Amino acid sequence: MNIKTNKSKEVGRSRAVPPPDKSRPRKKTHQKVGKVSFTSRRCFSALKTLGKLGSFLLLVAIVASIFAYAYTSERFNLRDIEFVGCSETDPAYLEQIVKNIFPANILSIDLGKLKTRLEAETWIKHVEIRRILPSNLTIYVEERVPTVILEMQNELMIADSDGILLGHYDPKFGKLDVPVFRGVLGEDKESYLLHQERNRASIQQALSMLSEIESGLTGYTRGISEVDISDPKNLKIMLVNDTAEVYLGGEQYLDRLNTFLTNQDEYQKLKNQYVEFASIDLRFKDQIIYRPRRLRSDSTTGNGQKLQDIRIDR
Repeated sequence: MNIKTNKSKEVGRSRAVPPPDKSRPRKKTHQKVGKVSFTSRRCFSALKTLGKLGSFLLLVAIVASIFAYAYTSERFNLRDIEFVGCSETDPAYLEQIVKNIFPANILSIDLGKLKTRLEAETWIKHVEIRRILPSNLTIYVEERVPTVILEMQNELMIADSDGILLGHYDPKFGKLDVPVFRGVLGEDKESYLLHQERNRASIQQALSMLSEIESGLTGYTRGISEVDISDPKNLKIMLVNDTAEVYLGGEQYLDRLNTFLTNQDEYQKLKNQYVEFASIDLRFKDQIIYRPRRLRSDSTTGNGQKLQDIRIDR
């Protein structure tokens, strides 16, 4: 009797050798290729960085050599200086300042320090400086403008609107159609400079007062001969053809002067009785105070008699 069984087949199958695992060597090959590729990229990046660094260092070396040449070559030594705008200042004198104080090389000149030095000159208000390579400078000068006439120790001096004292008054400056300012601090230029800020403030206050009056009474400032600026709280003006000082205080100059002008008829009546008035005080809200100097019948300023103030209600 033949008995069939599958045992032999199962044994045969169990003894069969499995196929080689091809995935493992492929995996090792992949890792090796990846490592080579990463290393190549790092090397390329390093070379690229070195290339950039080398180019930068080369550029720095070129620039340094150019600067070294520019700062040492006689080609860049200062030759010509052009001054534009000089009227009261001497260009030759200013040129000597530049050449005697500052380096010969035009690139070594500190333009900020040069600007400060030139603006220290009396007549120079502002300068602009331009280098014209390789060896020239152009300097644009804005000079101060005489604006006011100051009386100092019976001498007439001129100053600009910032109160900078410019020197003695001279007809060459033309006719300055402004009142004479009295009462600045200082007897000469040196002592005036010791009180520069106070004098500047007083002059600018007086100019502002004249501007305010002119804004409401066009042309009236031509009738003002003098302005006393000794007291900032009480500016005083003296009118042409009148000996009285008009007290305007420290504000509301136009309104106060208008009050005086609207009472001109009353003032003329008083002048028929009194030859001279020492002052006309407009600082009070409800009154005008006239202070007479002498009576018309008295030619000796009152023979010891003190004249009383005349108070007129507004």
